[in-house]
Amino acid sequence: MPGDSPAGGPELLAAAEEIIAAAAAAGATVRLLGGIAVFQLAPSARGAPLARAYHDYDVVVSSRHRAAAARVFRSAGYSEDAHFNALHGAQRMIFQEPRGFVVDVLVGSFQMCHRLDLGRDLPASGLTIHPADLLLTKLQIVQIEEKDLRDAAALLLDLPPDGTPAGIETARFVAPLAGDWGFYHTVERNLPKLVDWARDRLGGGQAQAVAAGADRLAQTMAAAPKSVRWKMRARVGEKVTWYELPEETS
Repeated sequence: MPGDSPAGGPELLAAAEEIIAAAAAAGATVRLLGGIAVFQLAPSARGAPLARAYHDYDVVVSSRHRAAAARVFRSAGYSEDAHFNALHGAQRMIFQEPRGFVVDVLVGSFQMCHRLDLGRDLPASGLTIHPADLLLTKLQIVQIEEKDLRDAAALLLDLPPDGTPAGIETARFVAPLAGDWGFYHTVERNLPKLVDWARDRLGGGQAQAVAAGADRLAQTMAAAPKSVRWKMRARVGEKVTWYELPEETS
């Protein structure tokens, strides 16, 4: 249940660390995203009131390292969904660890309600994608869920948007939004939801910290120069659907 001690967080993180190290030894860069990435980056995600259960982990790899990453998983004893990987392996692969948990391997980009390119610019060190990118993967969900609000709150509490690599890099956060009105609009709608959720569920100090971080992001988004494509799409607004609803493929 949300709010309980994380189920499987340390175990999943340890398994991911082994894969990331093995991939590095093979010359491939693999980085965590999703809930376990938040668990690794944000101490607030490991205890009440923001702790939650975890059942799997997700990683991303560049398209040029896809084959090497697949070999690493196989060598580590993971089984694969051969049919799925044959059909969709250029964008996504699925592997299962012997203990039963599943690993989603994204190739090059994150695609749900909006697309976020990741594979070309993964961090040279560490275990996760850039914190700003991780926060975007949470805030791009049109029908945002409790677990994503928890993760986003933890990131803003422990990695405030101060413009430095140690926190949420505001320039990096804003860059994909300034060229894509739909992506911008979804994040613009979700930031107030995050603030309201934090006000209802967190203590006063934590809620204020989340609100301050969200306000900083909203101001930076509004001030960023927008592309011509962004401005043209903004004129249409919500008259045309601005997002995609992802299909379940596994």
